[in-house]
Formats: sequence, C-alpha cells, structure tokens
Amino acid sequence: MTKDELEIKISTLQNLVVQKNDELTDYAAQIQRLSGELKDLNKPKLTPLQFDELRDAIEEAIGQWDFSDTDNYSIDYGIDYDGRVHCESFDFDNADDLGREIYNYISELFAEATAPEDEISTQEHLNQD
Repeated sequence: MTKDELEIKISTLQNLVVQKNDELTDYAAQIQRLSGELKDLNKPKLTPLQFDELRDAIEEAIGQWDFSDTDNYSIDYGIDYDGRVHCESFDFDNADDLGREIYNYISELFAEATAPEDEISTQEHLNQD
C-alpha cells in the first residue's frame, strides 16, 4: 500500500470509530432513559397538588424540629497546641427522630390502601417458615 492509501484507510477507520462512539453514546442514553421509566413504572402517581402538599408537610416537619437543641448532637472538643479549644467532630445524632417526625407529618396526608399482593407475599413468607 502506498502512503496515500494508508492515510485514507486510517482516516476512514477514525471516522468509523467516531460514528460508533456516537451510536454507543445514544444507546447508553436510551438505556438510562428506559431504566428511569422502568423504575418509575410501579411508583404511585401523585398530582402536582399532592406533591405541593407533600413538600409543605416536609417543610412543616423540619420547621418544627428544634435544631438548636444541643442534645441532638455529639460534639467532641480538642485543645490546640496554643491552648485554644476547637471542635474535633460534630455529629447529628437524632436523624431517626427527625425522619420519624417527617413521616408523621406526611402520613397525615395519606390513607393507607390495602394491597392484595402484599398479603400474598406475606402468606408465602409464612408458608416458607
């Protein structure tokens, strides 16, 4: 092969690589979109008004939480070489309580539905034991 023929072949192959990479990117985007649709398929549907009410309940629960209560935190202090006290670690300990509080506000917005498939699953679980 001549130099020109090799350069043309290299150029053609580079173009094919770019084209295939573009196709792979498109396929990856389609997979991601379809995976999101699959994930959302069995989720309960809420109206925009219900989402607003849900957001309001979460904001109200968080607004009622006393973040200034020092019993909600674990603080470890240390002393620097120059004698100054500093905070070495600062942890929020009551995330479970905050989560429970948010759940209580949200649960007031909904009525629990019966789900026959849950009863079947529970019955199957009991039969296995």
